[in-house]
Amino acid sequence: MYQWRGLGLDVTRHFFGVDDVKFVIDLMAEQQLNVLHLHLSDDQGWRIEIPGWPELTERSSATAVDGDPGGYYTLADWAEISSYADRHGIAVIPESDLPGHTNAALHAVPGLNPDGRTPDPYTGIEVGFSTLSTAAALTERYIDQIVTQLATLGRGWVHIGGDESKATPHDQYRILVQQAVDAAHRAGARVMAWQEAADLLAAGDVVQVWDKGIGYQGVLDAAARGVKVVLSPGDHAYLDMKYDPDCRLGLSWAGTIELRDALEWDPRQTIPGLDPAAVIGVEAFLWTETLRTRDDLSYMLLPRLAAFGEVARKGSGVGRWQEFAPQVAGQARNWTERGLRWHRSPGVDWPD
Repeated sequence: MYQWRGLGLDVTRHFFGVDDVKFVIDLMAEQQLNVLHLHLSDDQGWRIEIPGWPELTERSSATAVDGDPGGYYTLADWAEISSYADRHGIAVIPESDLPGHTNAALHAVPGLNPDGRTPDPYTGIEVGFSTLSTAAALTERYIDQIVTQLATLGRGWVHIGGDESKATPHDQYRILVQQAVDAAHRAGARVMAWQEAADLLAAGDVVQVWDKGIGYQGVLDAAARGVKVVLSPGDHAYLDMKYDPDCRLGLSWAGTIELRDALEWDPRQTIPGLDPAAVIGVEAFLWTETLRTRDDLSYMLLPRLAAFGEVARKGSGVGRWQEFAPQVAGQARNWTERGLRWHRSPGVDWPD
């Protein structure tokens, strides 16, 4: 059983309230998952109250993809989520992405823009166009205070993002991410970051691997100096991918992911040459560009979350299909009794 058995939930592209998050926690607990990673800021909105930075929620919490309503968590909301997760043995890790995926922050705070001019709100799904800048007056204070506050909310853990910063010059990327890493360490926190930031992490921090197209050398080098690895490969663990080309929900940039795809992989074989001892766990992710309702969440998670849970508990899902298929059919009977929406993947003798 992996130490880190996670699920990431994007509440930025579309916002999901406290009760929806509790619903997801319930599903996680049933699969013995123990880390909920909440993606709290992006280009489309800002989702967490930050003392001293009221403009983030005042100006950038009400937007979402396609102009849908947004929202945000107050500190009291966060405490309620954390307490509920505690009762289920689940830690909650907050993420505020930087230096890219930051249009919502740039819209809210003029001082984060070198010219003081804020961009318009963004409600699309393209990535890679926004960035913090070392030339802006408030950038360093913003990074320090946001990371420090999230480290407190995460009880010594904070995810700083670092992915898809296509608009950030390389030298600035390194400076900005290093500022975030340093702020977290000063706060006594361990850092988690996406794969692109691997070479800026220190021993004891965690790199989250998601895209084989980026390459793995940075991850291998990081692991050699004591950085731990959590695996979230898009073609197995991104549960927002369509089940098949005709699926109404989801995207398909990593292909389609049916139930067997979510099951039949071995995390420790994902990166050739990586010391298996460096892998502390796995994390599925549910991005929400196309998801608006609790039924949407349920449909994309079930039954694939059960397959992912099998991998997280057993260490690998390779060769486990014949044993797993009747087990997941039994779980589905309970989902139906509870009125949950789920997908009838092929190859399983599902109950009527």
